[in-house]
Amino acid sequence: FSYMFLNYRQDKQIQCIFGIIFISIMKKTDRYLKYMAAPIAISLLIFVGTCLLGANDIPKLPKLLSWDKVGHFGMFFLLSAVSLYNYYFLHNGNPKTWKWIFWGIVIPSVYGGAIELMQKYFFSYRSAEVADYVADISGSLSAALLTIILLKRKTEQ
Repeated sequence: FSYMFLNYRQDKQIQCIFGIIFISIMKKTDRYLKYMAAPIAISLLIFVGTCLLGANDIPKLPKLLSWDKVGHFGMFFLLSAVSLYNYYFLHNGNPKTWKWIFWGIVIPSVYGGAIELMQKYFFSYRSAEVADYVADISGSLSAALLTIILLKRKTEQ
């Protein structure tokens, strides 16, 4: 009987340890999901807008500007700004600079290049353009510059 009781007690301790580990993982996961949800959602919207919608599905706008390039710039500006901002707050206002740049500029820029390659090789009703990729990178870099300026001003106050 004592042997069964000791095993039961050890099982309860193990269950308790696993419960604590599970709760700590969930808390960390919830925190990451909180800050990753917006960049992931924006990334999916960019994919739908640039790969799944045909050129005829996009509304025609006046020829004042190249709206396609403005759209690419804006999409990647938004993706990078949200990624940079959320990563900054995920790390309590003290992210490692190289990781911050990686997640906020490099990953969106690589994503933009991947989308252009997918448009060229997988989505025949779309076309790949170097100018679109330049607009993607420009949007990411502009977002990084603006985010750094705004967060620096915020921390100075």
